[in-house]
Amino acid sequence: MGSGRTRAARSGGGAARAPVSRSSLRGQTAGVRALSASIVQAPVEWARVLELFHWAILAALCAGLVCPLIGCFLLLRRTGFHGVLLPQLGATGVALGFAILPWWIEHVGLGGLTLEQAYADPHAMLNWHIAWAALCTFGGLGWLLVASRRDGRETGRVAAAFAVASAATLLLAQASPYGAEFVAEMLRGEILAVGVHEFETIAAAGGLVLALFALFHRDFLLVSYDREFGLVLGKRAIAFEAVLMAVVGITISVGVMIVGPLVLFGLLVLPPLWARRWARTMGGFYAWSVAYGLASVLLGVWASFALDWPLGAAVVAAGALLGLPGLAWSSRTRASR
Repeated sequence: MGSGRTRAARSGGGAARAPVSRSSLRGQTAGVRALSASIVQAPVEWARVLELFHWAILAALCAGLVCPLIGCFLLLRRTGFHGVLLPQLGATGVALGFAILPWWIEHVGLGGLTLEQAYADPHAMLNWHIAWAALCTFGGLGWLLVASRRDGRETGRVAAAFAVASAATLLLAQASPYGAEFVAEMLRGEILAVGVHEFETIAAAGGLVLALFALFHRDFLLVSYDREFGLVLGKRAIAFEAVLMAVVGITISVGVMIVGPLVLFGLLVLPPLWARRWARTMGGFYAWSVAYGLASVLLGVWASFALDWPLGAAVVAAGALLGLPGLAWSSRTRASR
């Protein structure tokens, strides 16, 4: 089925490779993934896949390492639904960035770039959209924190906000022809066009998050379980909670632009959910969550090329599949009691 496209991909392999932007890489995605149909029969083709898409795979692995740790704290805080809402708010920010960019360049300016130059500059576009994703993500976080302390009706509020954010994402993206195409691919989980600049950005953000986790994870744990108890112990609970929310916001703001909301949904929610069934300590909970996250990415990469699936959707499907043994074990344990 994919033999003709495979030959085309191979024939292009001898040409000199010049640096390309994410938009031009996007055009290669369909053609090169076509060779994935022959990967199972010809394992040597993995070298070709890794040559073309190693930045996308590495970016997904970064997300698979960091997002499950953030998801652990969302689960401990009983705010697991935030792992679904916040990436969607980040996607709304990306769409808002596309919608407002023409007005901004005309009235404010963007480093002296014209609209066409801005669209052609992957660095400018990445930084621009991460800023708008951060605005919507942190705005949503602040609203959720303030509103939950006022009346505590969390589930209905999150559901309503998710519906509004989903509609706003599509409507705002439609205001720009470039935005409509990009957001459609982002929501579909097409992340194979990630390049070196995107990887460097998510790696830097992930490194910062891991450093803060290593320094403050005990304090994060305390304020996630019981903020008032932390205040009684003399901890700066409000400050640590603010740092934790900053970590969540950074992870989602950067991740939604680079790996997309679909991957974030899966890696924030599923690994901690499955890890909870096996972990007996907090260290074990973290370790199992990260293991599930990385395994989801690796299995998703294989499925993406072997089955010609979008990489983002394949990662989430793999994460769901990996949880089935735990569900079966829990059902068997309950039945034997």
